[in-house]
Amino acid sequence: MQMPKAGKIETSKLGEALRSVGKRLTNDMIGKLKADADKTCNDGVDFKKFQDYVEQASKIEKTDEEIEKAFKVFDNGEKKGLINLATFKHSIMNLGDKLLKEQVEALFKAAKVDETKETVDYKVFMKLLQSDTA
Repeated sequence: MQMPKAGKIETSKLGEALRSVGKRLTNDMIGKLKADADKTCNDGVDFKKFQDYVEQASKIEKTDEEIEKAFKVFDNGEKKGLINLATFKHSIMNLGDKLLKEQVEALFKAAKVDETKETVDYKVFMKLLQSDTA
Protein backbone atom coordinates (compact mmCIF):
# COMPACT_ATOMS: atom_id res chain seq x y z
CA MET A 1 0.00 0.00 0.00
CA GLN A 2 1.38 3.34 -1.06
CA MET A 3 1.38 6.20 1.48
CA PRO A 4 -0.19 9.50 0.40
CA LYS A 5 2.11 12.38 -0.49
CA ALA A 6 2.13 15.56 1.59
CA GLY A 7 -1.03 17.62 1.15
CA LYS A 8 -3.13 14.61 0.23
CA ILE A 9 -5.76 12.58 2.06
CA GLU A 10 -5.49 8.81 2.35
CA THR A 11 -8.36 7.21 0.40
CA SER A 12 -9.34 5.36 3.58
CA LYS A 13 -10.01 8.76 5.22
CA LEU A 14 -12.20 10.10 2.39
CA GLY A 15 -15.50 9.45 4.19
CA GLU A 16 -14.24 11.12 7.36
CA ALA A 17 -13.08 14.13 5.34
CA LEU A 18 -16.40 14.45 3.51
CA ARG A 19 -18.36 14.23 6.74
CA SER A 20 -16.07 16.85 8.30
CA VAL A 21 -17.21 19.34 5.65
CA GLY A 22 -20.86 18.60 6.42
CA LYS A 23 -21.72 15.93 3.85
CA ARG A 24 -24.39 13.52 5.11
CA LEU A 25 -23.63 10.27 3.37
CA THR A 26 -24.46 6.67 4.16
CA ASN A 27 -21.62 4.19 4.55
CA ASP A 28 -22.69 2.69 1.21
CA MET A 29 -22.36 6.06 -0.53
CA ILE A 30 -18.95 6.62 1.03
CA GLY A 31 -17.92 3.12 0.00
CA LYS A 32 -18.68 3.90 -3.66
CA LEU A 33 -16.72 7.15 -3.58
CA LYS A 34 -13.84 5.42 -1.77
CA ALA A 35 -13.80 2.62 -4.35
CA ASP A 36 -13.39 5.23 -7.07
CA ALA A 37 -10.63 6.94 -5.09
CA ASP A 38 -8.86 3.61 -4.56
CA LYS A 39 -8.81 3.12 -8.37
CA THR A 40 -7.84 6.64 -9.38
CA CYS A 41 -5.82 8.13 -6.50
CA ASN A 42 -2.98 5.73 -5.74
CA ASP A 43 -0.93 8.32 -3.91
CA GLY A 44 -3.83 9.96 -2.05
CA VAL A 45 -6.62 12.41 -2.80
CA ASP A 46 -5.34 15.90 -3.65
CA PHE A 47 -7.35 19.08 -3.04
CA LYS A 48 -8.73 19.29 -6.59
CA LYS A 49 -9.92 15.69 -6.53
CA PHE A 50 -11.36 16.21 -3.04
CA GLN A 51 -13.37 19.15 -4.40
CA ASP A 52 -14.70 16.77 -7.09
CA TYR A 53 -15.74 14.29 -4.38
CA VAL A 54 -17.43 17.08 -2.39
CA GLU A 55 -19.39 18.01 -5.51
CA GLN A 56 -20.37 14.37 -6.11
CA ALA A 57 -21.35 14.02 -2.45
CA SER A 58 -23.56 17.10 -2.71
CA LYS A 59 -25.52 15.37 -5.46
CA ILE A 60 -26.09 12.14 -3.53
CA GLU A 61 -26.26 13.14 0.13
CA LYS A 62 -29.48 12.77 2.08
CA THR A 63 -31.70 15.85 2.15
CA ASP A 64 -33.39 17.16 5.29
CA GLU A 65 -36.72 15.96 3.87
CA GLU A 66 -35.42 12.42 3.38
CA ILE A 67 -33.99 12.34 6.88
CA GLU A 68 -37.20 13.70 8.40
CA LYS A 69 -39.20 11.09 6.47
CA ALA A 70 -37.00 8.38 7.97
CA PHE A 71 -37.62 9.72 11.49
CA LYS A 72 -41.37 9.79 10.84
CA VAL A 73 -41.28 6.01 10.41
CA PHE A 74 -40.62 5.83 14.16
CA ASP A 75 -43.64 8.07 14.90
CA ASN A 76 -45.94 5.04 14.40
CA GLY A 77 -48.34 7.07 12.28
CA GLU A 78 -49.43 9.16 15.25
CA LYS A 79 -47.95 12.34 13.71
CA LYS A 80 -46.96 13.72 17.10
CA GLY A 81 -43.27 13.93 16.21
CA LEU A 82 -42.36 11.57 19.04
CA ILE A 83 -40.24 8.47 18.63
CA ASN A 84 -39.87 5.58 21.05
CA LEU A 85 -36.31 5.72 22.36
CA ALA A 86 -35.88 1.99 22.86
CA THR A 87 -37.09 1.19 19.32
CA PHE A 88 -35.00 3.98 17.81
CA LYS A 89 -31.88 2.92 19.72
CA HIS A 90 -32.34 -0.72 18.69
CA SER A 91 -32.85 0.27 15.05
CA ILE A 92 -29.80 2.49 14.71
CA MET A 93 -27.63 -0.17 16.33
CA ASN A 94 -28.94 -3.08 14.25
CA LEU A 95 -30.22 -1.85 10.87
CA GLY A 96 -28.62 -0.13 7.88
CA ASP A 97 -25.50 1.86 8.77
CA LYS A 98 -25.18 0.37 12.25
CA LEU A 99 -23.91 2.55 15.07
CA LEU A 100 -21.87 1.25 17.98
CA LYS A 101 -23.18 1.61 21.54
CA GLU A 102 -20.59 4.34 22.19
CA GLN A 103 -21.74 6.25 19.08
CA VAL A 104 -25.38 6.03 20.18
CA GLU A 105 -24.47 7.26 23.66
CA ALA A 106 -22.54 10.18 22.12
CA LEU A 107 -25.46 10.97 19.82
CA PHE A 108 -27.97 10.95 22.67
CA LYS A 109 -25.64 13.07 24.82
CA ALA A 110 -25.10 15.61 22.02
CA ALA A 111 -28.87 15.78 21.46
CA LYS A 112 -29.41 16.15 25.23
CA VAL A 113 -31.85 13.25 25.26
CA ASP A 114 -33.39 12.36 28.63
CA GLU A 115 -33.19 8.56 28.48
CA THR A 116 -35.47 8.22 31.50
CA LYS A 117 -38.36 9.14 29.21
CA GLU A 118 -39.98 6.66 26.85
CA THR A 119 -40.17 9.00 23.87
CA VAL A 120 -38.35 12.00 22.41
CA ASP A 121 -39.26 14.54 19.75
CA TYR A 122 -37.30 13.52 16.65
CA LYS A 123 -36.67 17.21 15.90
CA VAL A 124 -33.87 17.19 18.51
CA PHE A 125 -31.98 14.79 16.23
CA MET A 126 -32.86 16.82 13.12
CA LYS A 127 -31.43 19.96 14.73
CA LEU A 128 -28.27 18.07 15.63
CA LEU A 129 -27.87 16.80 12.08
CA GLN A 130 -28.52 20.23 10.61
CA SER A 131 -25.91 21.82 12.86
CA ASP A 132 -23.24 19.56 11.29
CA THR A 133 -21.92 18.64 14.73
CA ALA A 134 -22.89 14.98 14.41
